[in-house]
Amino acid sequence: MKQQVLPSVEEVWRERCKELVDALAETIDELHGLLGLDEHHRHGHDPDQLERALGPLAASSLDVGSLSRVLEGSTRSRAMAPERRERVEALIPLLLELRKQWSNAPLDAALIDIDRPDEEIRALAEAHFSRLARVFRAERIAQLEIRSKYEAQLHDAVFAEFTWRELGPGELRLCPPFLVLVNFDTDDGARLHELMWLLESGMPIKALALRSGFHDHHRADSDIRVPARMTVETLPLAMRGVYFLQATLTAQNFREHMLAALASPRPSVISILGPRNDESDDAFVARAERAVRARAFPMCVYDPDRDERFVNCFDLSGNPSLENLWTTEALPGLDSEDQPTEVQEAFTFAHFAASESELASELDELPANTGIPVPLVEFLELTRPQRVGKTPFIWVAGSDGNAVRKSVGRSLVLQCAERMHLWRTFQELAGVDNPYVNASQIALRRELSAERDAQLESLRREMEDKALQREKTAVTNAVRRLVARLSGAAMNP
Repeated sequence: MKQQVLPSVEEVWRERCKELVDALAETIDELHGLLGLDEHHRHGHDPDQLERALGPLAASSLDVGSLSRVLEGSTRSRAMAPERRERVEALIPLLLELRKQWSNAPLDAALIDIDRPDEEIRALAEAHFSRLARVFRAERIAQLEIRSKYEAQLHDAVFAEFTWRELGPGELRLCPPFLVLVNFDTDDGARLHELMWLLESGMPIKALALRSGFHDHHRADSDIRVPARMTVETLPLAMRGVYFLQATLTAQNFREHMLAALASPRPSVISILGPRNDESDDAFVARAERAVRARAFPMCVYDPDRDERFVNCFDLSGNPSLENLWTTEALPGLDSEDQPTEVQEAFTFAHFAASESELASELDELPANTGIPVPLVEFLELTRPQRVGKTPFIWVAGSDGNAVRKSVGRSLVLQCAERMHLWRTFQELAGVDNPYVNASQIALRRELSAERDAQLESLRREMEDKALQREKTAVTNAVRRLVARLSGAAMNP
């Protein structure tokens, strides 16, 4: 899996290095131009320089000596002070050295496995960003010199203490990334703890959290109603300043999302689902699609810089059926009269597990003498006392192609519950299914409904009054016409 991810990382690394090198080259050219202009200000008035510049005109029509004396004062006054010229001349070899360093900088030096000691990783990251700080320190000084804004009394002290922590977001986006590889297929809890410890340093480290499977271990006494474990997806809740991306290698716009995460000026965690060893491309594509549908691996982007409001920083658009807790699938089966039919089933983590060799053992034939069988999605909503004596089950496709019931083991139930609660949390954070929003919508609908009913009632009464008035007028006119006809009298209009 590492081989599928690294090409994108290497591409970003090369692009960032090239951008640094190009910026340094441009600054070096500007400093050379500055020195050339200063040379002109110092010696452009000399008779021999003027004579060479004016050509034949100098000997035939001008007194070069007089012209030199006239220009001397004005040109010399624009020359750089000696101490400034010394600073500029010292900057050029420094920038040339930095350009050479980053022209051939290898990615290997900034690609570290999390299995190395924590203090060693931090030290290597600090060294990496300190090298980058040298580049931007020199760039800032050079740009101040080019614009005649460098003041030694002010800026010498500032740049003497300059570190990578003084870099702005724009500069951090240009930095070649420092990457930590984290394999989440084993011992998730310990690795997540180590990762969080690294992220707490504040360094803009990019962590590649690689996963190919979903085998997990839960305590037997864990409560499915209140998950207590920390997972990689809950990092944005605990560390709001960390950029988080979770996606499969097959996801649409995966490369674009990954480049954005690597370019973020913040610490970033890029959680990636990739293929197992020797897994074919087609098999992985199908497995990744099922993992996303089952909420086993929800797609998510959390960008702290997208908006000031926490909930607006989440993007769940890569997931199917955003508004629903589960997606569904149709399974072939037989009705009570043994006629072919379809069973509509919520597609949970347990359904996904049925096709995973590492998890399938948690599913078994539903014994005849088992407790009261309850569909898994209903079982997950029960309280602990309500679950006593009940056995959760799911419908899956049997060997003959028809749907059969399978009991779900305790560990798999816990994983289903964890995934369910995580997805609900994501929905609430993204505003898709927020209880406060829902309550406000219900209250607003009731208010609008009551207002509409009152308007309709008022309109009904008004129409009834008008109809009654028209009826009375019609009756009166009819009586008058009848009387006139019977009496033979002419009826007044």
